[in-house]
Amino acid sequence: MSQQESRPGHATLAGVLIIVGSIVLVLSAWERIAALHTLEVQEELGRIIADPPFADAGITIDGLSALVRVLCLVGAGAAAAATILGFQVFKRSLSARIALTALSPLLLIGGMATAGFLAPMVVAGIALLWLQPTRDWYAGRPWRERYEARRAERLARTRPSEPGADRPGAGGPGAERPVQAVPAASQPQGQPHAQPHAQPHAQPQGQPDGRPAPGAHPAPAAPHDAVRGPRPQALVMACVLTWVASSTALAGLALVAALLPSQSETLYDELSAEQPALVEAYQLTEASLVGGLYVLIGGLAVWAVAAIVLAGLAFAGRNWARITLAVSAACAGCLCLLMALGAWPLVMLVAVLAVSTWLLLRADVAAWFASRR
Repeated sequence: MSQQESRPGHATLAGVLIIVGSIVLVLSAWERIAALHTLEVQEELGRIIADPPFADAGITIDGLSALVRVLCLVGAGAAAAATILGFQVFKRSLSARIALTALSPLLLIGGMATAGFLAPMVVAGIALLWLQPTRDWYAGRPWRERYEARRAERLARTRPSEPGADRPGAGGPGAERPVQAVPAASQPQGQPHAQPHAQPHAQPQGQPDGRPAPGAHPAPAAPHDAVRGPRPQALVMACVLTWVASSTALAGLALVAALLPSQSETLYDELSAEQPALVEAYQLTEASLVGGLYVLIGGLAVWAVAAIVLAGLAFAGRNWARITLAVSAACAGCLCLLMALGAWPLVMLVAVLAVSTWLLLRADVAAWFASRR
């Protein structure tokens, strides 16, 4: 049955986003490389290095051109591979899904040198491969029935249920009452064994008011995991966004830490020229400035690693990790929003953190965690 299961529309949409976005990304990167030596692009690069943060980095126009060329080549190579792998999405290739996920960071990094919306579009298509119902389709499970069951469950949570409708044995008129058979050892000798359904309106074994008899053991309750619903798609998407954003932040922090020794003198001179009172008040030296920046980078790296760990714990069903991760994402979004005033690419990270916070605080996610208690 799983082999004849039709492809869900989410998988088709993911494949189209990956293929179309990757093709356009390759063409955009090629056009960008071909136009690097034109006068218009050289003037644009000159304006870029004249503004912060490139103004204090000591980067020349030739150096920035080489960096853009390398980023375009990386993005074009990853996009070309993603185009080929995108066709394997329609064939339900597990290895293609894993390879596309591994290419996501390269697509994001290389896409920074081209049109800004192309790489996120491809990454969004890759993320759809890990969400329901595409995940069930890849696993060979009957995704259509599970999708309808999840949809019915969401509708049932949004509609107020009738009092007592979901309690066992509390049905309306005509509902059957469970009747327990009388054990043979407790029947008087000489009488035939009582059939369980011989008396439809009889009370269960026990006292006349329906309470269990003294010494009777109640039936064991069903395990709670048996009634727990599937993991919400919003939670999966929030964890994926957290892992991607935190990994990108770690890569950026590693790059800054690698470039810091060569730019320490320039940074100290700029700080002394712009904030002489601050340098004199705190007795700052070049070594102390570099040491403080390394401490800041280390703290941010620990924060990113902690977010990755919290996302894993929230994915496993830890409610405290979900709440902590939501607070962490909100604080990180506010910090990135302040830093985006001088570095506009951080606006994309602010949007990712805002979406992650919203997904973690959705009502269906909170209800799924509450069902695990």
